[in-house]
Amino acid sequence: MNTLYKTLFISTLGLSVASVNIAAQTAAKDTTLNRQVSLEREYTPTIQDASKINTLPALHEPAKKQYDIKFENSIPNTSITSHPIGDTGSGDIKTDIPFSKHRGYFLFGAGMYSNLDGAAGYRIVDSENDQFDLFATHNSTDGKIKYLNPSSYLDEAKAKNMENLIKAKYSHKFESLTWHLNGSFFNNTFNYYGNPYVFSNILGENASFHEGLMKHNQGVNVIEAETGITSTEHSNAMYYSANVKYNNFTSKYGYDTNYDGVSGSIFDAMVNIAAPVQTDHKAGVEGGVFFQSFSNIDFLPLLDTDPFHNLTIFKARPYYSIDGGDFKLSLGVNINWASDIENKFVVAPSIKTSWNFNEKSLLYFNVGGGINDNNFVEMNRENRYINPTSRVFISQTLYDAQIGVRSGIVSGLEFDIFGGYKYTKDDHLFVPYDAASWGNVSDMLYANLGEGHFGGALKTKLIPYTDLSLKATTHFYNLSKYTLTDNAPEKKEAWGLPSLTFDFNADFSFIDNLTLSVNYIFEGGRKMYVSEASSKMDNINELNIKGTYNILDWLSFFVRANNVMNQKYERQYGYTNQGINALGGISLKF
Repeated sequence: MNTLYKTLFISTLGLSVASVNIAAQTAAKDTTLNRQVSLEREYTPTIQDASKINTLPALHEPAKKQYDIKFENSIPNTSITSHPIGDTGSGDIKTDIPFSKHRGYFLFGAGMYSNLDGAAGYRIVDSENDQFDLFATHNSTDGKIKYLNPSSYLDEAKAKNMENLIKAKYSHKFESLTWHLNGSFFNNTFNYYGNPYVFSNILGENASFHEGLMKHNQGVNVIEAETGITSTEHSNAMYYSANVKYNNFTSKYGYDTNYDGVSGSIFDAMVNIAAPVQTDHKAGVEGGVFFQSFSNIDFLPLLDTDPFHNLTIFKARPYYSIDGGDFKLSLGVNINWASDIENKFVVAPSIKTSWNFNEKSLLYFNVGGGINDNNFVEMNRENRYINPTSRVFISQTLYDAQIGVRSGIVSGLEFDIFGGYKYTKDDHLFVPYDAASWGNVSDMLYANLGEGHFGGALKTKLIPYTDLSLKATTHFYNLSKYTLTDNAPEKKEAWGLPSLTFDFNADFSFIDNLTLSVNYIFEGGRKMYVSEASSKMDNINELNIKGTYNILDWLSFFVRANNVMNQKYERQYGYTNQGINALGGISLKF
């Protein structure tokens, strides 16, 4: 799954996931975020029937949601939900697939490179007004990786990564509102196994020292608590919602193994109130505050500057909306002010409009923007290999425009043609950094970045017993200048970002209870700034095949072969992904 720079996780049981709108400067964001959102939406005791869990949703009138870019980008490890086969991420497509009435589930898979993937959950309370879900997931890998670009003294290393998530969700429906309360614990343990090629010419005599540091596992823990209310939706009544979220985060190591890592907390609160003006018209205002703070950091005296300042962001969005059935319009403005190392003030448009010009065709246009907090938790999900003595600073998106047309006018066929352009000041690009303590970690190069894209997607079930989907996107970039860095290269490139992405999925069900799934992804045109020079990165070019057999209503087995063509590539430079590998497992519902 990703920020978020990584390879395709091995899916133990692909789940059809609704598209998640993620404001992305790239087509590659860390799949930890995708995974957690997927868990909240799909890891419930009412998971889909195992024999159909990988199939495309039934085609219908297009969903009224911005087309999202979703390509896998993970380190070499496995994941149940990182890339659900059969879903290219096109909008929020509904489904006619029947849901299981079982309240619990258990999934487990194991394979090469010591890959392990599992999930378990149970709906403890399931009534008309109350729902209480408890679930947990595990994902790990611990295998040797041969580097794509070996250094003069190191050609392979162990790549370690383990992710554990435990989460509880409760919601209660009152007469006029719904209240929810969630809590979770997330742990990510990994090593900086990236090839420290930067040191090959100057620190060859210290090769054993850097190789030894790869045996030390960095650890990141995140405790999250969230609660909020949402009023019952009525067209002629006042609407209101409020949400408060708190995160406490810690990391194990800082400058080196002798120093504690970064720790701190995040508080994020939002309120939305809207009142009817006339039939189908509403006026409202949304606002909130974001606050990130860091605890005492013992390695600060070793740094030239202090990047760990408290961050406060105030947000407001007055808006006016019209819901005319086939035509919807929301006009507003995002007003953001941030207090950080440098104070920032941004006013950006907030426009959402869509028009159903026939029953199954939709024209949409959206424009957004504002201050991006780039908080510690989200950046760890985007790229876990960020230099542990640094942080990603805020950026300002002045506008992010998207336009497209989606149609399902032909029965059994849906297509989407889309394009957009986004301009962000102080956007971050990840480049390798020669940290004396850890070797190859990611540092941030800041730039004023314009990113445009256009492409299309297609989904069809016209071929009997077959579901097909494909998506292709072309990206182009414009960098006006580098900022906030002393060692920026003279050449201005969108380092690490692709110029072309392609995703193809096919599900075949010619035999009862057996589903064969094929997934192919491509991402090309990436370049990286390495050792004061430009270097072309190998294309992501991966083919994956999976078979799932449903034995009983509550029991199924699956086998998956990943990276069948045994292609070597890197999401972050120096962090080579796994070659061809296989995984098998079991799924139970109860």
